Amino acid sequence: MLRRRILCWSFIPMVFNNFELALFSLSARYVDISVAAVIYELYHVGVIWLTVYLFRKEEGTYRQVTFTTLLLMSVGFAGIGFVVFAQTGVFWGLGGLPGWSILWGLLLSVSATVAAACAAYAFKWSRDVGSILVDRGLAESDGSADVFCVVAVNFVANAICIPLNFGIGWGFSEQVNGSVFVGTVGIAVLGGLFLNSVPSVFWRKANLITSNLGVNALGYATPVCSLLWLWIFGFVNVAAWQYLVIGTAAVITINLLINFEAEVRFGFKSLILALWACGAFVYLRDEFLHLLPFGGWLWPRETYLGALGFSATVFILLLTFRVARLAPRTQDEDNRIFALHRNLELLARRGLIAPEASEHLRAIDGSRNAEELRRAYTRVKLCFVQAVAVDLPVADRRLLADAETQLNMTVHSRQQGVDFGELFALIIFGGSTVLLSLLSRPEVSGWTAFLYEVFSALFPAVIIFLIVNVWDLHRDRANLVLTTQQGPEGYGVIFRDPRSRRFEQSVSVVIGLLIIAAYAVLLWYKWIG
Repeated sequence: MLRRRILCWSFIPMVFNNFELALFSLSARYVDISVAAVIYELYHVGVIWLTVYLFRKEEGTYRQVTFTTLLLMSVGFAGIGFVVFAQTGVFWGLGGLPGWSILWGLLLSVSATVAAACAAYAFKWSRDVGSILVDRGLAESDGSADVFCVVAVNFVANAICIPLNFGIGWGFSEQVNGSVFVGTVGIAVLGGLFLNSVPSVFWRKANLITSNLGVNALGYATPVCSLLWLWIFGFVNVAAWQYLVIGTAAVITINLLINFEAEVRFGFKSLILALWACGAFVYLRDEFLHLLPFGGWLWPRETYLGALGFSATVFILLLTFRVARLAPRTQDEDNRIFALHRNLELLARRGLIAPEASEHLRAIDGSRNAEELRRAYTRVKLCFVQAVAVDLPVADRRLLADAETQLNMTVHSRQQGVDFGELFALIIFGGSTVLLSLLSRPEVSGWTAFLYEVFSALFPAVIIFLIVNVWDLHRDRANLVLTTQQGPEGYGVIFRDPRSRRFEQSVSVVIGLLIIAAYAVLLWYKWIG
């Protein structure tokens, strides 16, 4: 079985993984480095998706990849684009190239991305082989076997690819004399051993010992650090430092939001993302909005604030009305679930109702649609019917009746779903306010323009945060309230999330302030400096 596991077909993509840098270097010969680099950096998302697919049958190995993680990764990818743009001065260097060169360069870039993502096969292979070694008593169960296997297979795959990669480099390079060739090969070997192999081993080990695939977002910092080193040693001049600031801010922000859980809900993360996105858009809009078909976007100063204030006022009224209805309902449902759970536990301990009633209540708490809610409610009702069918004292019947009343009120409240009419109206006026802030401004300059631009970056970001926060309030109602932990009294102890996030929250607030400060500096240089 071990031999069959080692010599499996997945060894082919593990070998292909080691052609990533060769393919990337070739693609840069046909398209601008900005194109090749931006496409290549997509491999971070590819590794995540492929790893999730390969480990889909192994419960608990990796956390579920959520929409939030993918959204954050996409923003990090946009940050990489700004970083590359800062170096080259152009975003898509395709002008003046023959059509076949563009197509060939893009194909090579995509191939390099796919090859880099194939590292996920090494994770799966090493986990399978490592588990066999542990079962046979040949290795400890502390995960060291997995790390050894992934390093070993990467070494073997590299050894297989060395002749081919060397041939590719020799065939597409300029002719060099013997002494230069020996020196180049020597530097390449040393660079590969110390600058490529060690980080490669650490990256693979990180993916094996953690359950959070979001650590791959740290790879977005590679182009930032590379550009910094090249700039320090004078090998490259930053063509547009403003875009380097925007891209670096995105990369740092995304890594912190993914790897530090400041909040369970997405609302606060949306504020940080909106600050970055709105700031970038406001800073760049003078360069791009003149391309709009309606011919201009400047608004007369005397009516701009009036139109913006009217839209924002209607939005705030709708927001206040919705939050005033939804927040108390969520809190009331939580309190009812708490009280009903404890009452059912006490009634079960007294023998008045079946112990399964508490389990059915947890099913009500965890229901995600109307059918699940109906089935769980029917089971709990059956427990009450069976309980009152016995000849009980009046006091006990009163206790059961009170508990059943609490059950009915809880289920009725949970049946109240999303009011899409209110939410649609909220998005309409909130979206109008955001678009009005981003797509237009008064015809001003100097300090006045600077203040308007800062306002245009902050105001829509707050509006976006408020809209997402209202949606999060509804999601709170769908979160689990009951757990299966057991306390000293014998009944369920209920904690939603007791862990303190003070450090993560402080870091996120600092990052938000730094983003605001960075855009304020950029806008100051734009209008005043």
